[in-house]
Amino acid sequence: MNCNASEILIVRHLKTDYLSKAGRLDIHCTDAYGNQFDIELQMTNEHNVAQRAKYYHALMTNHMLTAGEDYQNLKETYVIFLCPFNPLAIEQQRAVGHYRMISEEGDYLNDGNHTLILNASGDWEGVSDELKGIFQLVLRQPVSHGQLGAQIMDKIDEIKHSKTGGRKYMELTGAFWQDARKEGQKEGRKEGKKAGIKIGERRGKKGRYRRSDYQVNSGPICPK
Repeated sequence: MNCNASEILIVRHLKTDYLSKAGRLDIHCTDAYGNQFDIELQMTNEHNVAQRAKYYHALMTNHMLTAGEDYQNLKETYVIFLCPFNPLAIEQQRAVGHYRMISEEGDYLNDGNHTLILNASGDWEGVSDELKGIFQLVLRQPVSHGQLGAQIMDKIDEIKHSKTGGRKYMELTGAFWQDARKEGQKEGRKEGKKAGIKIGERRGKKGRYRRSDYQVNSGPICPK
């Protein structure tokens, strides 16, 4: 991927109109040929990667053409998810998955949409050293592969400890941690609900009685 540095945007908000949902692209990049890339760091599994990929592709494509321009001028779009886990419901052992539109007969549509799932917890066989270094960063491990991972780590430290960069770093990561907190709260509510149901079931069993343990007098039901 040969991207022009002047056309790399960190956390870009794209919106089609005032009624539509605004999409936040973590890293939006355009290469020398006009192809667009969106790189998403996905640290929590929200089980919606396929739907999000569809929306991000649409956002980038929507901003490619001006009024009256030919559809043939549309460029390729790549949505890349970088995850420390397998975000798909299907079993995927490989670390890199490339997904495109294909017919039931096995023919590619060639619509120019590419979705890549980079699963750091998958099998690293055949993965380049540079990507292995990125995976180590995502897994919060010491970087021992390639040079890119170490360079990113150095740049992050430089930004974090600079006056203006530190504030910008907090702004850029704030949205991510907010998403992570929301996911944690959601999981907490689920676990709390499960625990509450179990407690209720236990109390219900303790309070249960059999009809044979009671006799009916002319008055209210009372124990024997």
